[in-house]
Amino acid sequence: MLSLCLLALAGVARRGRAEEVVEEEAAETGPRLELKEALQVRIDQGLGAPGAAAVSLRRGRVGLHLAGSPWVRGGLEVSFDRLVLLPGPLQGPPLTLHEASATFTVLPQRAWLSVGLFRPQVGRESLTSGFEVDSLDKAITQGPLREHLTGTESGRAPGVDVGGLLQGEGWSVRHDSGLVVYRPGPEGARRPPLLVARAALTLGAPEAEAYSLSLPMNDFGLRPGFTLALQGSTEPGGDARSWGVDALLRLRPLVLSAELHQVASPQGHALLAHLRAGFNLPGPGATVLEPWALVARVAGGALEDTPGGARLDAGLSWYLQRQTLRATLGGSWRPPGHGPSSGQLGLSLQHRR
Repeated sequence: MLSLCLLALAGVARRGRAEEVVEEEAAETGPRLELKEALQVRIDQGLGAPGAAAVSLRRGRVGLHLAGSPWVRGGLEVSFDRLVLLPGPLQGPPLTLHEASATFTVLPQRAWLSVGLFRPQVGRESLTSGFEVDSLDKAITQGPLREHLTGTESGRAPGVDVGGLLQGEGWSVRHDSGLVVYRPGPEGARRPPLLVARAALTLGAPEAEAYSLSLPMNDFGLRPGFTLALQGSTEPGGDARSWGVDALLRLRPLVLSAELHQVASPQGHALLAHLRAGFNLPGPGATVLEPWALVARVAGGALEDTPGGARLDAGLSWYLQRQTLRATLGGSWRPPGHGPSSGQLGLSLQHRR
C-alpha cells in the first residue's frame, strides 16, 4: 500500500531542478475572502503489533481567511482531526472550531493587535503548523507545553496579543506579549489568566516578510539565517509559569530547530527539550527530498497525565509542490524507561490550498 501511494504521487512531479523553486508572491487585488483547506491522510502500523494498518484523516482544516488588506487580517477555521477511515466503521470527533481571530495594525508595519481564539505566542513547535513541521509528527514536547498554556490539545485559547516585526539590514526582531483569558484545568476547573511574552532575534534573512500568528520552518534554501528566541509565561498571583528558548538555523541545505522549556505548576517542574534536523536535497523533477531526524525528551512531573521519557523519530519527506503537496514516511521509537519500548511506522499524504 505504501509503495502504491508513493508511485501515484510521483506522477504529478514536474521536471526541473529543486534549486529553481522561487517564492510565490500574492498579487495585490484588494481585500478578499479566501476559502482554504488542508487535509493530511495517515497510514500507521505499529512495529511488532499484529493487525492491519490503520488509515485515518490525521488532520483536516477548512476555513475562510481575510487577505489583501494592509490593516487587518484574520479568519475562521474548523477542524476534523483523527477521523478513522479504516479499519471498522467511520469514527472520529465532530467538527470543532479550531481558530477564530482578527489581527489589526496598530502602527503600520510595526505593531499588530490580535484578538480571538488563537495560539498563545510561546514555543516554536506550537506556533508552527502541523502541516509544515519537518517530521511526520510534532515533537512530544508540544503537548505538555500546550496543556500549560491553554489546557487544550489544539493549543488555541481566547486571548489578546500585541506583536510586531522590525527589520533592518541583515537582521530582524519579532516581539509578542499577550494574555490568555481562559484556560480550563483538570475536570473543567478554571485556571487564572496567563501572561505570555516572546522575543526573537534573526540574523540573516527574516523568517517571513510579514508578521503573522504562525511561524514557518523549512524555507527550501530561500531565507538563510539564524533565529534565537526567549519566551515565558506566568499566572499573576498564581503558581504556574514557564520559561524557554528556541532556535532555528536555515543554511542551505540544512534546517535545524531546537527548543527547551521549563514548566512549573503546583505539582512540580517539567523539562521539555527537542532537537530536529533536516536536509533539503534535489528530488525528481522540481521536487525536494528531505531526510530528517527528531529527538525529544519530557522529564519531571509538573503536568498531570504527561507521559515522560524520550522518543526518536526519523524519516523522509518528499515535497512535490513545497507544502502544498507532500508525502512523508517516518518511524518513531520510544526506548525503555517509562514503560516498555515501542515503535511505529507511518506514511502521511497531505494537500493544502
